[in-house]
Amino acid sequence: MAIGLGAVMPASAQDIDLKGFATIAIGAVQSGSRDTALMDRYDCPCAIADYAHAGLYSKSASMRPESRLGLQSTWKISPQWSATGQVVVRDIDKLRAGLEWAYISYTPDSHWTLQAGRKRLPLFYYSDFQDVGYAYNWIRPPQDVYGWEVVNFNGLTAAYSTQVGDWTLRSSAFTGSESTKDNDAAKIYYPASQDITWKGILGADLEMANDWLTLRFTLIRNKVDQWETDAGVRSQTTFGKSQLIYGVSANIDWEDWLLRSEYSVFDRSSYAYTARAFMISAGRRFGSLTPMITVSQYRESNSFAPDTVQRDHTLSLSLRYELGKSTALKLQWDRFSDRSGSALDFVGSSRLLSVSLDTVF
Repeated sequence: MAIGLGAVMPASAQDIDLKGFATIAIGAVQSGSRDTALMDRYDCPCAIADYAHAGLYSKSASMRPESRLGLQSTWKISPQWSATGQVVVRDIDKLRAGLEWAYISYTPDSHWTLQAGRKRLPLFYYSDFQDVGYAYNWIRPPQDVYGWEVVNFNGLTAAYSTQVGDWTLRSSAFTGSESTKDNDAAKIYYPASQDITWKGILGADLEMANDWLTLRFTLIRNKVDQWETDAGVRSQTTFGKSQLIYGVSANIDWEDWLLRSEYSVFDRSSYAYTARAFMISAGRRFGSLTPMITVSQYRESNSFAPDTVQRDHTLSLSLRYELGKSTALKLQWDRFSDRSGSALDFVGSSRLLSVSLDTVF
């Protein structure tokens, strides 16, 4: 037994691949329509920069809402087996590290990969690398699309890739669950602490790419449980509500021209509630400079409580400057228009100016 274990366990430096990424971002709200605190937590005028982690900017310049440091390690155990972990450190509320990835992979051949553990839930095109700011041209993916209450999941994934003519095809099927305590996204909407669980997650995605066009489709089903803790009393407010998520993205890279687009639907018909969001962005590379203009929109419908729905849209102007092969400087201006229902206590309209330095190493 000891001989067999010793043959598997030792790892040389060549067996471990360590990578990292970092974003140093600073921003401030230039103006806004709300002048009272939000949920007695956030100073306003304010602008949401990161729904999933409750990162909001106010009129005072701050680095806390979006700055982060990530470290990722992959241990090649054998030609077929590997283990991957990723930790991201943020300072939105207080300095804390979150385990984003922790999974084992088995690759039996050049097409299939089986994984078990903790991963990003592939809700959107940029989900897997949303924390890696260097990987896209904005300071942040449009939050009208990219804001939701669950980011990760724990479970199983089967991924398949192949080449068909000029097209590279990648697809995956996955299942699992995620439980969150004092959910960060819920802090924007609820005065009391919310625990949110997505259970019975079952989904699939498909990505098709050639030399200038990338298409991606996703479909996910699950059930939602939610508990509220107020004045020390915990009570369940949502039990086993069904949710259907589906989306499509289309990205074009034609010579120096860029087009980014995405559309998603969160159908919670059992709540009498549906959310739809889209974004479209166009830009052009001029050597080291890439300016882009982006329009995004989020719309909810609720037949039981039509005055409580969130409705907003954003116009963004962004500029990326390449400082080298692994570092970029970005500048972005966002005009956020809040057109939510009169009964929703939301952030109000705002103008946000932000700058970031993004790097990978």
